[in-house]
Amino acid sequence: MENSLSIRERWLARRFEVEKSRRKRQQHRAYVPKYWLFFDYLIHLFGQFLKLAGYYKSGLKNALDIKLIKVGLHFPHLPKAFDGYTILHMTDLHLDIHDQYEDLIIEKIKDLSVDLCVLTGDYRRDTSGAYAQVMEPLKKIVQSIQSKDGVLAVLGNHDTYLMEKPMVDMGINVLTNESVNIQRKGKSITITGTDDVHYYYSIMAAECLWKQTDGFKIALVHSPELYDVAAGNQYSLYLCGHTHGGQICLPNGKPLITHLSHGKEYFQGLWKYECMTGYTGSGTGTSGIPVRFNSFSEITLFTLKCK
Repeated sequence: MENSLSIRERWLARRFEVEKSRRKRQQHRAYVPKYWLFFDYLIHLFGQFLKLAGYYKSGLKNALDIKLIKVGLHFPHLPKAFDGYTILHMTDLHLDIHDQYEDLIIEKIKDLSVDLCVLTGDYRRDTSGAYAQVMEPLKKIVQSIQSKDGVLAVLGNHDTYLMEKPMVDMGINVLTNESVNIQRKGKSITITGTDDVHYYYSIMAAECLWKQTDGFKIALVHSPELYDVAAGNQYSLYLCGHTHGGQICLPNGKPLITHLSHGKEYFQGLWKYECMTGYTGSGTGTSGIPVRFNSFSEITLFTLKCK
């Protein structure tokens, strides 16, 4: 318990320092947001263009049409006790971009019974400022989840360390560069959750992956940007989000923007790197403008199977 507390205290001190100073960092470079005000202005202009051109309503309709995607994954080293284990994955909920968006999510998941639910970050629209407005909608969603092994979560680049306590209070196990073991019939799997590595990278995120020993291991990271570190430490499955699957893509599915500095080829869906399987969720919600074109809002249900 002391070790767990020290890990959380180190994370909290680091997050507090970065949020206060706004000196954000990615794995391979400092994050320099000098163009963000201009980018926000372009997003606003694009939204106005969509409304004038008559495309906004269809884009909004696409965004509100949440799809439940079912994916079966086969692993040679999965303990037989976990054959058929189900994981419900939601990412990038951005619950304050639509009024009562949580009700649409609840409608999709209310009849599901799963072994585990995982949330991989970005619960609010903005990257700073108020966050209380998403806590009650998130609580409603959590209360609707039927999960035998509870709800695990990590924070994203839109989230603040201040969210951690209210999320824990509503029954979510927020992993801040930590791991948990899940037991079945004397066998276990390890699930490791890191802090966001797109804005808030620190060596602690990599360390928590290095520390885990042999066995079947799952990494929860907000973005795919730590894929090579996880694969290098024999993780079998990597679940993430952040990219929204591009959100606004060309007709061939090519994204206009991914917001990735590393691992850009892993911006959407199922992928492989070395011996590790990865999945980048397209996002349950949207960001910037509440529209989607040539992409879809997603909740994912994984079934793990022995090969």
